[in-house]
Amino acid sequence: MNGPDRTKGMPGKKEFWIKTGVLIFVGLVGIFRPYILASFFTFPGTGPVRMYHVLWGIAVFIMIKRMLPRYQKKISSRKIFGRFYDQANDITEKRDEQMRRLKEKVDRGALKSAFYWFLLLADMALWRMVGIFNDTWIYITVLFFVFMDQFCVSVFCPFKWLSKSKCCSTCRINNWGYIMAFSPLIFIPSFWTWSVIAVSIIVVMQWEYLYHRHPRRFFETHNAALMCRNCVVECTGRRKLH
Repeated sequence: MNGPDRTKGMPGKKEFWIKTGVLIFVGLVGIFRPYILASFFTFPGTGPVRMYHVLWGIAVFIMIKRMLPRYQKKISSRKIFGRFYDQANDITEKRDEQMRRLKEKVDRGALKSAFYWFLLLADMALWRMVGIFNDTWIYITVLFFVFMDQFCVSVFCPFKWLSKSKCCSTCRINNWGYIMAFSPLIFIPSFWTWSVIAVSIIVVMQWEYLYHRHPRRFFETHNAALMCRNCVVECTGRRKLH
């Protein structure tokens, strides 16, 4: 049994402003000097190494870390692992039934989120077919989605409404972020793009497998680490820092 997650402060303020600045800068370069971005991705490093090789390595490394419990500091991502499960007291049949109803609700929300995301990808495919969505703008879109992941944490999360989760800690689709962010790369067929998508799919597969095998870890009805009274993160729903 483990104590509550000790992550302090409003989540991601510094990261949010850094990613905002990077997104604005890259967007402006993409609009007014797109050739600079193309040069950046093919910029040579040591020997045959190019900048996109470095970015690929960083992305894969971050996703592999997400699948390992020792590197998880936030309960939103580490709740899937048994070592961070803090079983709630007085678990009764009534509470089991409450979790079952809650699970049905968030599962429907997860399916709804996936459906809308596939619609968005279908729109991108259409834009690609008519020639208004080139490789440069796909990379900018991926960067925008990475930024939106931080935006959802720090400002407003539409998936809280779609997936019926009250916060990041209890989010049903927390580890779906990577596949959502990198999914536009499917329109640029290469080993480097599709391998990033493949690793992000593995992250989701691990999440879904553990979710269905150990659902108690994902709900505050049974996992005390997810209860508001044990949370130390200042969120939009609770302004007081516990």
